[in-house]
Parts: sequence; structure tokens; C-alpha cells
Amino acid sequence: MWISNTMLRLSVLCGCGLSGPLNADNITLGGGSQLTGSVRSINEAGVMELASDLTPEPILLKKGTVDKVTFSSQGAVPNPPASCVELANGDLLPVTLEAFNDGKLTVVSPEAGRLEIPRESVKSLQLGILKRTLIYAGPNNLAEWSTKEGEAKNWIFERNSLISNGQATASKNLPLPQQFILRFTLRWQARQMPNFQIFFADPLKAKDNPSDRYYLQFGGAGLEIKRESASGNRYITIVRLDKRKPDMYPEHQLQVELRVNRRDTRLHLLLNGESEGKFRDPVRVVPDGSGITLVCNSPSGNPQEISDIEVLEYDDSRDDTLAEKRDDLKTDSLITRKNDRWSGHLMEIRKTDDAQVFIFKSDFKKDMLEIPATDFSTVFFAEKGAAIAEQAGHSLVLRIRGGGALRVSSCQFSDDTVSAVHPLLGKLKILRQGILAMERMDAKSVAPERTDPKPKPKIPPGP
Repeated sequence: MWISNTMLRLSVLCGCGLSGPLNADNITLGGGSQLTGSVRSINEAGVMELASDLTPEPILLKKGTVDKVTFSSQGAVPNPPASCVELANGDLLPVTLEAFNDGKLTVVSPEAGRLEIPRESVKSLQLGILKRTLIYAGPNNLAEWSTKEGEAKNWIFERNSLISNGQATASKNLPLPQQFILRFTLRWQARQMPNFQIFFADPLKAKDNPSDRYYLQFGGAGLEIKRESASGNRYITIVRLDKRKPDMYPEHQLQVELRVNRRDTRLHLLLNGESEGKFRDPVRVVPDGSGITLVCNSPSGNPQEISDIEVLEYDDSRDDTLAEKRDDLKTDSLITRKNDRWSGHLMEIRKTDDAQVFIFKSDFKKDMLEIPATDFSTVFFAEKGAAIAEQAGHSLVLRIRGGGALRVSSCQFSDDTVSAVHPLLGKLKILRQGILAMERMDAKSVAPERTDPKPKPKIPPGP
């Protein structure tokens, strides 16, 4: 059945948490209205079929009606593979590298399985994406979170979570490096409005004392990251997301990840594993605090919860490497972990004695080079624009766990998999639990937003 205005109003109420399935996909329509249900398919004409508890028959949504689908949570997020392939059209897919020979790159994706990708369809390959060092994981008990006055105020510890009892605050001092990742999950009650503030890079001074620190706040007006400064304008908004309101999350929870680079004054925000963009801190004085402060501003009778707090080391230098301008697009370029460049032609990647080796013909060496893959961080392949597949008609973007993004034309959904056709990879069968979201391309760009890299000196052709 085609959706009616009455049905839309009922579905929007469902999306606001007043009724509807506990684990449901969340659909954002043009104009910001919300639906919940289970997405079954999207055909070549762009019509989405949605199963809903509101009707015995599926709801059909016309092409252009849906801006985004956020799929229901699938539990803990696994560690992504150690490599990421960037395709010639800009799409990204986290993979495990198997081999490169006969002009084909062989990789394994946790979501899409084993793939053989022609050389001309690959733009770059990121190698050795290491698991980040864990600084803190908790909460483990209430005693490790405190205030300047002593015990954490109005928090209780249950189910490995901090649960507020009215207005609450708690802090913890950690050995935060210049670059770090802060993750946490916020939960609130159905039909209640959350009101969280999370301070980070916090010197843990009294809140009436102006200090250099950041804080994220989430409530009925949406989500916002602010910069507090010890001098000048005390509060500056870094990013405001008015549409990221609590009723957008029918499961009444939100996973937040903040990637903080104090060295280059950059912040990267991810919600439920999906990038919301990278942002610059406009203040020159860098917050050097090492504290994290949790604040709940809701009245008693409206309990709220913070759990799954993690702090990890972080290094975003690879983002600059991928964003840098290449001088010669007609040759392959290998970048070592020490940031040296080799130009020439990658002949093969093969496995020998439980290690992978690059067979490389350098522009400046007569003999073939055999170099361990562990010595390299990035491979840029020679670009051949004519080989890039036509993008017309591929109007959907699938957001894959680990930072992946694939554009497709149509999708067929089962309980466990999504079948789709990619312009460069062909027919794909992707595990549904590995897909975070699906968007129209004209609703948001394909790749996560990047800040402009710092100016770099001209790169020599090779060592």
C-alpha cells in the first residue's frame, strides 16, 4: 500500500518512541519526518518497501521520499580489518589483504566476502591500520568517578553503567594524549527527554571558573559540541546538529565517538558508528586538560544512563596522506611508515613464509624490489579515468562498519543479507548487520567529510 498522510502521522509517533517495535530500522524522510519499521527492498525505480506494525501490508515509499535509513543496532561493534581499499570512484571498503597478481587485487571484507578487484578500479590501499591502545574502559565502579568535593554526585552504578538520579555530575582524570578517542553510549527512558553534557580535555576546574575545554550536549534541541575558552568569548559553538534529536533514535540510545586531535585542533564526530563530519577548533589556545566530566541536567524521576565508556590512543595522520595531492597520476606510489615515497609500478603482492611481500619496479632502480608489506602504510595506484564505471543511476550510499561507503542503485533485503549491484564490484551480497545506514546521494556526500590538509612540500618522485 502507498503511505497516506494519516499513516505518516502515526508512523512519526512511532518514530518518536510512543509505540512501535523495539528493534526497528529508522527512516528519515525529506523534511525530517521519521518512520520506523523493517526495510525489505528498494527497486530500480527507487521505491522502498517497508514492513510496519501499523499495517498488515507493506508500506511503499516513492522515490525521493526517503533521505536516510539507519538500521537497528546489532550489538557490539567488532574491530575493523587492518586495511582499507579506496575504489576509483571514491568508495571505501575495510578489508583484509590477500594478494595482488594478474592485475587483480584480492581482498576479504567481513561484510561482503572475498572480492577480486581489477587494478584500474582501485585508487588506493591503506595498510596496517593498527588496533588502538586502550587507555580506559568502564565504568567499573562508582568509586573511580568523583567530583572535587569527593564522591560522584547523584549517580548510582548498576549493570556496568552510571545511572543518574536527578541532576548528577562525576569526573575522572586520565592520561589523555594529544590525540585520543572518547566513546560512550547514552540511554534514556521512553517518553522522557534526555539532557546530557559530556566535558572532555577538561582541566577539572569549577564550572564557574572559565577554562579551556570542550563539551558535547545532547537533548531536546539536538546535539551540539561547544568550546569553552578561558579568555575572549567564553563559549563558541563548533558544530550544531539540530536534526539529531532524541526522537530520531527509537531505541532510546545513542553511541557517540569523538576523535580529538589537539595537535592540529581538529575534532571528528561519529554517531552510531557513522561520521557526522570533521570540525576545526577556532581557538588558538589548545585545551590541555586530561579530565572527563559527565553531567546530567534532568530532574529526578527521569533516570538517564551512560555506559561503554572507552578512551583510546589515536593517530589521524593517514587522513592527511589520503587527502594529499599527487604530482604524477600515471605511476603507482608507495608510502612507507616513515613517510618515504617510492614511485614506479606495483607488480605483485604475494605471501612468503607467513609474510606478505611487495614486488615493485621502481623508476629509480634497475632490479625488482621485494619489500615486506609491513614497511608500507599506503599504496596509490595509477589512475585511469576512462576505466571508472558510469555512476548514473547509482543513487544510494550504503554505510559499512569501519568507515566504509558503497554506492549502489537498488537493494534487496533478507533477514541476514542485502543484495546490491555496485558499479565497480558488480553483484554483492552484504551482511545486513554490517550496514549502519543507507542514504540518498543527493542527501549527503559519499565519503566522510575531511578537513583540508595542511600545506605539504612538493613530493620528490622517489628515494
